[in-house]
Amino acid sequence: MKHRPGLVETVPGGGVRRIDPEAPETRAGAGAPPEAHGVRIDASPSSFELLREYPDATSVYYRVDYGRLEWGFDLEAFLPESGPPPVPSPGILLPLLQGSAPAPDATVLPGVQRLPVGTAVRVTGQGINVTRRQPVLPEPARRGGLVEAVAEVLGGSGDYAIAYSGGLGSAFLAACALAAGHRPPLLHADLGASVHRTPAPDVPGLSLKRIRIDPSELLDEHPITGEELVPPMPDREVPRRLAAALAGARDGTGGPPLIGGTLVKELTSAKLPDVNTGVRGWRLLGCEPFHAAGTLRTLDDARTLLGKGVVYSPDAQPVGAPAPPSPTGGTALPGLTAEGAEVFQSAHRAGMAIWQELLDSLDPVLGAATAGIAECGDGGMRLPVLDPRVLATLAALKPSRLGRIRGGTFERNLPLHAALARHGITGVRRTARGHWLRRAAATHLHRERRKIIARLDRECALADLGLVDPQAVIRVLSDGRDLADNALPLLRLVWLEHWLRGGS
Repeated sequence: MKHRPGLVETVPGGGVRRIDPEAPETRAGAGAPPEAHGVRIDASPSSFELLREYPDATSVYYRVDYGRLEWGFDLEAFLPESGPPPVPSPGILLPLLQGSAPAPDATVLPGVQRLPVGTAVRVTGQGINVTRRQPVLPEPARRGGLVEAVAEVLGGSGDYAIAYSGGLGSAFLAACALAAGHRPPLLHADLGASVHRTPAPDVPGLSLKRIRIDPSELLDEHPITGEELVPPMPDREVPRRLAAALAGARDGTGGPPLIGGTLVKELTSAKLPDVNTGVRGWRLLGCEPFHAAGTLRTLDDARTLLGKGVVYSPDAQPVGAPAPPSPTGGTALPGLTAEGAEVFQSAHRAGMAIWQELLDSLDPVLGAATAGIAECGDGGMRLPVLDPRVLATLAALKPSRLGRIRGGTFERNLPLHAALARHGITGVRRTARGHWLRRAAATHLHRERRKIIARLDRECALADLGLVDPQAVIRVLSDGRDLADNALPLLRLVWLEHWLRGGS
């Protein structure tokens, strides 16, 4: 059943009228109230305010028109009663193809916007205003640290399972569960040696269930029907499929909630300019991975490089303030025409400008969480790190609690490593987020490339739009090394082509 968006109208004389008040809650997800998704509602006979306080993978949408506000969690509820849905413009399709998160307020429907974190829509008898408002995090607990905050969020029953990749984030959640006295099962997706070269380590005290999953079933484009309002992209859809496979494999019914460690590592990662560099800064000279290559000769060289923000690590972007979500996958799609490249660059610059303006207005931890969830989603899992209590704890941590220089090496994620050491968890995987998806995409495309090449040679919807040169794409698919280097953008193209053809 399609629900109408919630409707709030101004009333002559200074009041407001709220119509269909239950509809928004029915779309909040499994009967959850708006507050469960970081949305606060303040209503009275004279005013109504909708505020996005905290980041969440569930978007809230609104439309303002002639003294009335429509809002809800279901974008399709804003479609007109008749007629086909609008086709996304090239300025929307190409950023999706390149792995860029859309602007924080953008949707594919004209006149409908997403409500970003730190934004409020207020309705009074005098009109409707949209303003920025700095969200206020709760006070962190006086005792305890990050482990205790996560353990509190996990609850007292321990009735959940952990999606265990063997990486730092999910291993930390396992340590928090142990600290809380819980014994949840660890559900690990065994994707085969072509994706993971090393096995996920065991966690002392917890049972580990390895579930064999064929990566090609996760990456298959055929479940896409073409009727989706927004074309699904593998960056967000594949993790959702993976979580569903893990939950279903446990007992066939999904069982208790599935908990994920997404964004834990990113939100506990210190920046080198923020940590103590030692007396007279001598530690900068030998710090690795402080510079990308070569040796710094003098302290002045080190300080100059540090001042420019050119600081790298194997699995991180250059340092700085919270950055807008960057295109994922490592490379841009090969084969864009001149027109396609121009459209993408224009849309990308506009979106990143809006992102930067938003992030500049937020607390750094909230900004990093907002950008991170926009880039990768929640994978269909509950993410304790997004709970306001955990965010408040992270915001209160000093940089020296997150990172340090020791023995010439810049060490980050200190609370995570300390928690793992207390519970004897060793050998965690250290690959960057999304690494497994890029490897799986390369293997899948290499196996299916003859079919893909034949299809692109016969028809290419993006070529018909003047955006992609299919022969350039075919050349990349035909070369094993080029295919591996461009695997994720190429997989997005396969999915988008399938969607544009209506799922056929």
